[in-house]
Amino acid sequence: MPGRGIVSFMAKHPSVSVLMPFYDDGSKRTRRLFSSALSSILAQTFQDFEIVVAASGEKGFAKKQAARSKKIHLFFFGQEMTGYGKIPLKEKVHGIVTARNLCLKHARGRLVAFADYDDISLPKRLEVEYGFLARHPEIGAVGSQMVLIDGEGTEVGMRGAFEDDADIRRRFVQFNTVPQPTLMARLAIVKKAGGFRLDGIPEDFDLWIRMAKLTKFHNLQQPLVKYRVHSGGGATIYKFPLYLGSLRVKMKAAKTLGLKIGVADVMVNVFQFVSLFFPEGMRRTVLEGIRSKVVIAGKN
Repeated sequence: MPGRGIVSFMAKHPSVSVLMPFYDDGSKRTRRLFSSALSSILAQTFQDFEIVVAASGEKGFAKKQAARSKKIHLFFFGQEMTGYGKIPLKEKVHGIVTARNLCLKHARGRLVAFADYDDISLPKRLEVEYGFLARHPEIGAVGSQMVLIDGEGTEVGMRGAFEDDADIRRRFVQFNTVPQPTLMARLAIVKKAGGFRLDGIPEDFDLWIRMAKLTKFHNLQQPLVKYRVHSGGGATIYKFPLYLGSLRVKMKAAKTLGLKIGVADVMVNVFQFVSLFFPEGMRRTVLEGIRSKVVIAGKN
């Protein structure tokens, strides 16, 4: 059962709730990344926010981190401690979906910003995204480009992103065109779409498809997040089932959003499958290059 926040709630509701799941496996590396991710949110130029952390695993470190600021509200849920990388995909999906929905449940802002424990939000992220949604009431969710960093924080590239809603949804049959770690959305729309579901992986991509039936997306053409690309992450460990899950979500997108699948779409998906057999470092680098420099830049 989720517990009460470790620190008391502020008197007034914040404009933005930053949602951050965290599984503490007890390793120094995981804790260091989580601490850095929290620091990047606390250092934002826009300060009318709260951070809602849904944590599992060991509790002591999370409690210490929550004590850093009254903006941080911590909730726990039960998840069996298992070494990261050894968790069955079903259990991992259950954990992340439970954590994200717990964050949504306790969010008090009209807007929610998604954040992962190992990524870095650049200082003006919340300010820029909040300002955009305030000026564009017709847009329900806004993301951005991302700077790619390795496990040590060194910049290794850039992930581009389609800007307009028409391009974003048209390419749903090619890949997830909405970078989850950059997204800020209207909470009412996320809840109306049904939140995260256990039967859809990748769980964020599945939610975007349901949200696309209700609202428009937009991606800002500037990087607002540093996205960590490192071996051992979920995209590495579970790459084959995630690929198959992604195909199912793409077919759902084609059916529910009335998208036609063309030759270019098939080629992109075939290449993604072939890339699963590349050496891991090469696979991630090549995929990002194809995504940003060929598909997005050329709008193929």
